Amino acid sequence: MNSQLSNDKLIEILRNWQKLEDAAVANTTEIIKNSRNPFIQIIMEIIRQDSVMHRRIQQLVIDSLEMKDFAIDPGEIELLWEKIEEHDEMEKKVVKIAEIARNETSSPVVRYLLDYLLEDERKHDNLLIKLEHLKK
Repeated sequence: MNSQLSNDKLIEILRNWQKLEDAAVANTTEIIKNSRNPFIQIIMEIIRQDSVMHRRIQQLVIDSLEMKDFAIDPGEIELLWEKIEEHDEMEKKVVKIAEIARNETSSPVVRYLLDYLLEDERKHDNLLIKLEHLKK
């Protein structure tokens, strides 16, 4: 299959996905406005912010396909690596604290929120682990 045709199809898919992310932002914003419950508001805000970030990432992929695939410079990662490792250590400490906090509650609502935070912190740690692979 022609690489350009494949890229064009992928770009089309990503643009359609972006429309859904835009709709998700509008939808969650409306739910936030219409709710008085801080729990529902914060969950919708999390989803809204994730949708905004998803759209930005999709745009970066589109840009890389439409222009020229951007390169990851292992040297640049290496220059920043000491600070990245410092941040990774912070992430690991946060995960431990989040685990302790989660285990200290019997509230299902608090556990729900702490589980979310713990999962998100683990996601950050995983992003940094994968970044290290690009360094090599």
